Amino acid sequence: MVRKAIYVVSTEESSGKSAIIVALASMAMEMGVRVGYFKPIGTSSLLAPGREHLDEDVEIMRAILKSRHESNILCPIILKREDFLRDFAETHIKSHIENILAAYKVASNGTDIMLIEGSRSLSVGAFIECSAPRLAREIGAEILLIGRFRDDSIVDDVLQAQDCCIKWGTKISWVVLNRIPPDMMEHAERVVRPFLEKHGIRVSGLIPEDRVLSSPTVREICDFIGGRVLAGKDGLDRTIEAVLVGAMTPESAVKYFRKVANELVITGGDRTDIILTALETDVSAIVLTGNLYPSTKVFPKADQLKVPLILVPYDTYTTLQYVQKVIGRIKPGDSRRISAAINLVRKYVDWRQLLGV
Repeated sequence: MVRKAIYVVSTEESSGKSAIIVALASMAMEMGVRVGYFKPIGTSSLLAPGREHLDEDVEIMRAILKSRHESNILCPIILKREDFLRDFAETHIKSHIENILAAYKVASNGTDIMLIEGSRSLSVGAFIECSAPRLAREIGAEILLIGRFRDDSIVDDVLQAQDCCIKWGTKISWVVLNRIPPDMMEHAERVVRPFLEKHGIRVSGLIPEDRVLSSPTVREICDFIGGRVLAGKDGLDRTIEAVLVGAMTPESAVKYFRKVANELVITGGDRTDIILTALETDVSAIVLTGNLYPSTKVFPKADQLKVPLILVPYDTYTTLQYVQKVIGRIKPGDSRRISAAINLVRKYVDWRQLLGV
């Protein structure tokens, strides 16, 4: 029988809840606790051919936990990335929550702790009356809210989320403020935490931004966006520390590219001038958009420098949106980033209180 169910939600996408779930699950398993995972409503987030209808978070946790359950049990509802409403036009609203609760019963069987992952925001699923606060109430789960900290506006996000939960007869049990810029840590501790706690919000952790977690490899990005490597395959394991868009003149681009290191440059495949300029700087990879091939003269240089040239069919803006979704994700077997996530949670979060161990 499940001893504790924790519904991990966020105020926005890329708040870091997946990394925190991986850390909590890993730490609980180290203590011999039987951990289960569930994501009521997922989003088709893999762009590689043949995997478009899978939620990557679910596939990652299935592998980490070595779950015996199929994906449709751990994640009974998958929404398409954009136009999903027509898939639900002929269905009965009540059936969706019934299906979710039935799948949760199977997924939670034989576990001590269930970690339930919310979608990109609290509101996802409201159109079928399955928003996270309502599901948390139905399941009997405590809510852990992960808020990405940029500035003081985080308090508005947290308090509004609390109001939403109260509407459904539940509440936020804990808040973890995540990805805090290092120069804002003291402010978060001395000003933001007391303000939230004065309003009845228990802040269980303040986690600083971590370069290791926010630096995916070129291979991860290529796999996620379903790109085709045209040259520079030997550089697929390089890390990405910044993402830049090359949409300017070569003269402006060279100054722009040299301000950072280990960057991913996204540019039109026909911008051979920008590609050659990027190859002169400390670039980790170049994504070529629009299914446009550059001049063949860039291929030998990319191979020599071990800088992958990755071709995608999307426009530059769409490609940037997809690439940003990879930041902070952890792959099974990625010991470097799993260890980083565990160390951060162990150091900055009251994890024993969260897990009840």
